[in-house]
Amino acid sequence: MKGLLASLVLALAALCPGAATAQDKWPSRPVTVIVPFAAGGNTDVMARIFAEHLGKRLGQQFVIENKPGAGGVTGLNAAAKAAPDGYTVAVATSGGIAINPVLIKDKIPFNVEKDFTYLYGMAALANIWIVTPSVPANNLTELIAWLKANPDTPYATSGIGTTQHLCGEMLANAAGLKMAPVSYRASNQSIQDLIGGQINVACDNFPVAIEQVRAGKLRAIAITSPGRYALAPEIQPTGDTVVGLEQMPAFGWLGPANMPAGIVKKLIDELVAVGKDEAVRAALVKFGVVQTELPGPAYEESLKQERAAYAAIIEKAGIKVP
Repeated sequence: MKGLLASLVLALAALCPGAATAQDKWPSRPVTVIVPFAAGGNTDVMARIFAEHLGKRLGQQFVIENKPGAGGVTGLNAAAKAAPDGYTVAVATSGGIAINPVLIKDKIPFNVEKDFTYLYGMAALANIWIVTPSVPANNLTELIAWLKANPDTPYATSGIGTTQHLCGEMLANAAGLKMAPVSYRASNQSIQDLIGGQINVACDNFPVAIEQVRAGKLRAIAITSPGRYALAPEIQPTGDTVVGLEQMPAFGWLGPANMPAGIVKKLIDELVAVGKDEAVRAALVKFGVVQTELPGPAYEESLKQERAAYAAIIEKAGIKVP
């Protein structure tokens, strides 16, 4: 009888390989990387940089699948609903994980605290307060004074609840200002209107704004990084003038909840290794972002803190999406 039981156990083991074996073999086929935005944007470019190097290291393709829609909700929902086998992951932004769950929480079909496995905080970028040459301000103190003297001054944003919009609300809340956000479909449109003088003030992403600043077409007032921004140390941080006024929209990797522990560890280890690759570091610097290099739990905690900070601003400003 004992011999029969032993034979059955061995037979079942042969027919049903253990989870550990499947994890050890991962990846044995291409991995899908969902990018919740269209090709060519910030998130897409960074995802492709990392995906290429992951593929080289692991011997399987990491295939980018762009799933834009609903401000990133469509792609993140697909990631949340994917099989938790390590063959579908996604690249997320602060907008999708830290802002939308507060701003449009009733319209999101997933729970950011329960439906994802957080893998790696990849990078972040600062926003810059920029003005046209006609604005009589060279630093944040002077800009605040000018805005107080000119209430309801329009400032350019990329839409309600975007990091550019919330950048303005953060300053307004901290300095007691009243400004009027103006929504544009994309930053390149607002930059052109700034250059043309149709609007005079914006708080926009560093990679978008810095080129025009260095060309002398716009003036940088302050940058939202905590301390000097490594890629533009000449620009004064907002926190030097208004203590605690910081904003660093982030980008990172996640997967569906309940992924196998072995695969999670391997993914985190590989993402960390890719982040240390000199070619990757150089590419990210050229792109205008700074690396955060946060392994899973640290990345998740940073997003919780960011979400709480945005929640306070959104509630106080009474921001709602129509």
